[in-house]
Amino acid sequence: MKRRDHRIKIATGIYRDAVRHYGTVNVRGAGFREKRFSLGESIATIQKWRESQKAQLLDVAVRGTVAGGFARDAQHYLKTFTSHLASKKSRKQEINLWVRMFGDRPRGTIRPSDVAKARIKWLDAGLAPKTCNNRVDSLRHLYHALDGKQAWTPCDDIEKLYVHRTPMRFVDNETILMVDANLQRLELLGRRKGGIIGPKIRARFRVLVSTGRRPSEIMRTQPSDIDLERRVWLPRDGKGGFSPGVYLNNDMLAAWELFIAAGAWGHYHTDRQATALRLAGWPKDIRPYNARHTLGITLSESGADLDDIGS
Repeated sequence: MKRRDHRIKIATGIYRDAVRHYGTVNVRGAGFREKRFSLGESIATIQKWRESQKAQLLDVAVRGTVAGGFARDAQHYLKTFTSHLASKKSRKQEINLWVRMFGDRPRGTIRPSDVAKARIKWLDAGLAPKTCNNRVDSLRHLYHALDGKQAWTPCDDIEKLYVHRTPMRFVDNETILMVDANLQRLELLGRRKGGIIGPKIRARFRVLVSTGRRPSEIMRTQPSDIDLERRVWLPRDGKGGFSPGVYLNNDMLAAWELFIAAGAWGHYHTDRQATALRLAGWPKDIRPYNARHTLGITLSESGADLDDIGS
C-alpha cells in the first residue's frame, strides 16, 4: 500500500493516493481550492467539480481581485514573457506607457473604461488606429501571460479600431538590384549619416527579398536552422516552434551565404534598416517591409550574375 501523502497525477488538477482522489483548482489572483473524493468517484465527476469551481474563481477575478501591482507585474512580464519576441523593444515601450498611466495600482482594479479612455486620448492626439490597437493588444497579452489564456482582462470588451488597408505594392527587379548595388557602394564609403553601413544590412536585405519571409523570422534564425549543403532553411515561428522548411534556390542560397559571412544573426532595428535602404534608393513611398512581397522576383531572372553581385 502506498503512503497517503504520495500523490499520483491522474489528469490536470486531479490526483490520487492510496485512499482517495483529490480535485484541485488554482486561478491566479482568485485563489486555490481542493476537494477530496473517494476512489470510487469517476474522473468525469471530479472534472465537472473542477469546472464549476474554476468558473467561480474566474468570476472573483473579474470583480477585481487579480493579485499584484501593475508596475511590479509589468516588469515581471517584460523579463519573463517577451524575450522570444522580435518586437521586444516596441512591446516594452507599449507596456511602459501603461505603467506610466496606472503606476503600481492593483491590476484587478483596472477596468475596461480605463482602457477606453486611454484610447480616446491617443486618438485625440492624432495616433493611428493601428498604433492604438497594438497598445491594447500588449496590455491584453500581459494579463493572459500572467493569469492564463482564458483569464479576464480589462481589454475584453474593447473592440479593435478599424485600420484602413492599403494595397500591397511591389518593387521591380531593377530597383532591387539598384538598392543592392548602392548598399555595396555605401559599404565601401564606410559611413553614413547616423552610423555605419556594413554588409549585415545588405545580407538581411537579400534574405528578405529572396525568401519572402518576415523580418522577425530572419531575426529568430539560428546557425543550426540553415543547412547550405541540403539547401534548407527551417524558420522559427513566434512561439519557438518551426515552420515548414524552405528550399533554397540559387538566389536564396547566395543570400544566406552572404548573411553567414557577415554574421548578421540576431535582432536588428527595422527602422535603422529602413533608413539605410532608403539612403540606397529604396522608394520613399513604399515600406521596406514590402520587400518580402517580392518572392518569386529573383535577381537571377533579371540577368544578374550572382557571382558578380555576391562580393
